[in-house]
Amino acid sequence: MKNYIQVTSQLTVAALFAAGLCLLPCAKAADESQPKTGSKLSVNDKHFVKKAYRGGMEEVENAKMAKDKAKNDATKEVADRMISDHTQANEDLKKIADEEHLDLSKVQAKTSTFSDTSFDKEYLTMLKKDHEKDIAEFEKEANDSGAKEDSDVVAFAKKTLPTLKEHLKMVEDALTKVQ
Repeated sequence: MKNYIQVTSQLTVAALFAAGLCLLPCAKAADESQPKTGSKLSVNDKHFVKKAYRGGMEEVENAKMAKDKAKNDATKEVADRMISDHTQANEDLKKIADEEHLDLSKVQAKTSTFSDTSFDKEYLTMLKKDHEKDIAEFEKEANDSGAKEDSDVVAFAKKTLPTLKEHLKMVEDALTKVQ
């Protein structure tokens, strides 16, 4: 009887071990099919990417509104440029985020509200303030050379910075035409 229990126990352990080996490839395949969720970006880089992405979305949405409501051609030209440049920048950010497994799907844009009577001036003034703030943030990120900083994020900031400066100049020029 004692011998029977030992043999049965050993067979049970062997069967469980064999079953585990059979399930291992299935578990590994299931794990590989799941998207990787852990981003290696630093907290600062994640914050920068999300904030820049949200800002770009807001610029595009506000610019679409400006194309409809603006009275001045200079304001409409600025809006066209905001749409094209910020759409491209957000596509670049999305690629970085995807490569780094950073989910941007919950990032939401908040559109601004402007009066109809002084739309052009309010829109351009908002753009001026936003771009001054954005330039400072992008300069900080472009010059951030810490060990934990992602080189793609830094490169994006460096590449986008001249465009933001062009935007600011364009906005300032347009403001002189609506005042």
